[in-house]
Amino acid sequence: QTQSPHSISSGINAEYGVDASEPISIDPVDSTSDKAPPVAVTDTRAQIPVESPSSDGYDTDLEIEEEKTSYDTTGRQVYISQCKSMGIIPVSYFLRNMQSSEIQMSHHGLGPKGTKAIALALINNTSVLKLNLSDNALEAEGGQYIANMLRENCYITTLDLGENKLGTSGAKALGDMLHSNVNLKEVYLSGNSFSDKDIEHFSEVLKDFRLTHFDLSKNCIGEKGGQLLGPAIAANESLEYFNVSWNNLRRRGAIAVANGLKNNVMLKQLNLAWNGFGDEGAVALGEALRNNTIIQWLDISNNRITAEGAKYLAKGVEGNEGLRYFNVGFNPITPMGACQILESFCKNSSTVIERLDISNVRVNEDLWAALKEAKQSIPSLQVVHQPYLEGRKKPNPVATLKEWLEHNKHFELVEVFRRFDEEEAMEIGKEVLLEAFQQAHLPFDKTNMELLIDQMDGEEKGAVNYTSLLEMEQTQWLDECVARYNRNVKS
Repeated sequence: QTQSPHSISSGINAEYGVDASEPISIDPVDSTSDKAPPVAVTDTRAQIPVESPSSDGYDTDLEIEEEKTSYDTTGRQVYISQCKSMGIIPVSYFLRNMQSSEIQMSHHGLGPKGTKAIALALINNTSVLKLNLSDNALEAEGGQYIANMLRENCYITTLDLGENKLGTSGAKALGDMLHSNVNLKEVYLSGNSFSDKDIEHFSEVLKDFRLTHFDLSKNCIGEKGGQLLGPAIAANESLEYFNVSWNNLRRRGAIAVANGLKNNVMLKQLNLAWNGFGDEGAVALGEALRNNTIIQWLDISNNRITAEGAKYLAKGVEGNEGLRYFNVGFNPITPMGACQILESFCKNSSTVIERLDISNVRVNEDLWAALKEAKQSIPSLQVVHQPYLEGRKKPNPVATLKEWLEHNKHFELVEVFRRFDEEEAMEIGKEVLLEAFQQAHLPFDKTNMELLIDQMDGEEKGAVNYTSLLEMEQTQWLDECVARYNRNVKS
């Protein structure tokens, strides 16, 4: 049964000992009034202006009336009073940890109202240094409450607002706040639907950021956003960790980010995974790696880089003296591209590489030889790669599938492709096709199913094109796959 605000307030009063006679007001600002809204923030009075997503200015002041009790450095009484005023139940975890240095409140379903109460309580809190409110449905309004609280709070150094759909208004509020806040060192804003336009609120301030860690992963940053971020990365002199994985960085945007890395003098870890750098971006990244000796950790996995792009990456690492972790996995670089990268590390007498990830690259005899040579040249190097079936008869999953289909004539392979090709592109990525084959209960374990898909991907570009399957019998199509497989084994 839903409780009324009055009954909730009474319960809070009884449980936490709050005197209901002490008034707490949340007064909207009357823009037509001659009275100016209160602006002072003292030990006993706090305000958070909140910008409406549909308004160009701040139109609300949240004001806490003067407390009659002694100064509370945790904000506990403020929090309880605000919950009472808004008719919401206080979060017991927050009350228990307001004197702790770290608040971990992911997945609490706070929403804007719950966030408002927490923000007001934290304005004068001197204990909390790390605040994690990720995945709490804050939306733009809640993001503005937190941003405006951080205009006053000078103790919080780490902020995580990931997965909150903060959007454009939230980006603007946080960007404005970062211009004036000199205490924040780490900010994590993953999964907030930020677009290219929203990056404008961060790119300028990024140039003078005092931050050491910044996360913009899993947003909607595209080519224009990359062009804004590139110069900002180049100019920044404090950032040590930057994550823009799972975005849409490609073409000129990807090149701009790579050029930013080339000129950066501080960045140690950069995550660019799951974008669309392609070979153009790989050329720029290779040039950056030749010039930047500061970067230690670089992830460019899942970026559509082919053997041609791998050639430029290899040239980049040949003279690099700082890179310790390098992930180029799940790119269609082919065994030849992987060999070039390995050989470049081996040629580099000053390399400090410790871990190289070439996941999903087929290990043929040439790559296996390069791996053994790398182990001798760089004994401490760990390479993540597929197994090489040395001395064993290599399996032929395509031939196995053809034999199985002959005994299951009702099974139409083309229907499996069509069902999972949602965009009707006549091409399916390897991970999606693996799921499709698993659901179709094909007679393979996962390892052989992955090998089957590798052999169907004749061009080794990370996807299987099934256009020709529509034009011929599936047995004929599989015969071509078998022939292609045999050619690949010999290569």
